[in-house]
Amino acid sequence: MAELSRAVLALFFTVGLFGCGFTANDQGKGPTVPKPVSPEQKAIASPDNPDSAILTDFNARLDNYVKKQRALLKDSPIPKDATPAQVKSRQETLAAELRTIRKSAKQGDIFTPAVASLFKRLMYPEVKEQPRETKQALEEEDGETAQVYLKVNAPWPASEPLTTVPANLLATLPQLPMDVEYRISNKRHLVMRDVDANIIVDYIYNAIR
Repeated sequence: MAELSRAVLALFFTVGLFGCGFTANDQGKGPTVPKPVSPEQKAIASPDNPDSAILTDFNARLDNYVKKQRALLKDSPIPKDATPAQVKSRQETLAAELRTIRKSAKQGDIFTPAVASLFKRLMYPEVKEQPRETKQALEEEDGETAQVYLKVNAPWPASEPLTTVPANLLATLPQLPMDVEYRISNKRHLVMRDVDANIIVDYIYNAIR
């Protein structure tokens, strides 16, 4: 009787494992382990997250821009042995091409009002808890900060430092593809900059409060 009880318990334990960590294969070939989902994917995919729709829309708009940028780069790639002058020339050409295909682009095309509101809300707790450290992190080693006149498709001036987003704030924002990056202007405006073309893709006024 004891052996039968142990067998029944073992059967329930096995069934429990399949219920918790495995899914049935559509072809009937047995159980498969679900692929792990990154925190970013969970944040977007979770139906319980009230910001899912906003993040999904943001990613779609960003993906649309990146696809256009990559298509232009693919048509005229930068040689691996390119000189600094050639790199600069290609950068300016890419910027001009992007301005042509995005001639009607304006602030809010990617950082929509809903996205801007969400980003401010995500960063605010970090700024509130560490205001002094965050403000100091926005300054370059020599104390200079970027003072950039913000306009979509405008270049990031060579005379201004590329002020990085403090790590504690960056950790709260959605990750970006390598084609673009977050930058800060005037210690408070969040900017999306095209890395290859050195142009302002979009921006949020007073993102850091």
